[in-house]
Amino acid sequence: MTEKLHKFQEKMKITYEDFIRTQYAEMVQLARFLEIELGREKAFDLIKKARDKLSTEMGKADNVPITNFEEFKTMWKKSWSTFLPNHLTFTIKDDSPEKLEFNVTECIFTKVFKDMNATDLGYALMCHGDFAKAKAYHPKGRMIRTKTLMQGDSYCNHTYIWEEE
Repeated sequence: MTEKLHKFQEKMKITYEDFIRTQYAEMVQLARFLEIELGREKAFDLIKKARDKLSTEMGKADNVPITNFEEFKTMWKKSWSTFLPNHLTFTIKDDSPEKLEFNVTECIFTKVFKDMNATDLGYALMCHGDFAKAKAYHPKGRMIRTKTLMQGDSYCNHTYIWEEE
């Protein structure tokens, strides 16, 4: 006899896009309220600071022992295969001993935030913390990015390098 799942454990029938929209719609409203109350610059500074802190905590919580750049790259590639297949479309441009470079040409977060007329917040909430997360995985890990879909570019250019002292 199979046990019935608790209602909290039942699966939903919802698209990835609708799930992301549901997750962030209230956050966008809250951020817009903070923007009105505190001013745009202060509100966005606080949001980015909070995102950096959360990204750092997430990176450390993964508790992946990384000692070199190959392990650093392997960790990123593993996250792509487990979390990102339904969230991003990307192409690896360079996977060498010196760097890992890829371009994202489609991003579910950009679509959802664009639909909510909130790509400015989308960048602060979703993209800004990427730099902090790279450092959280290992202090020598560094991310370089000069373009994002969220900021209106035709792709996001992610490059990860390993900085020796």
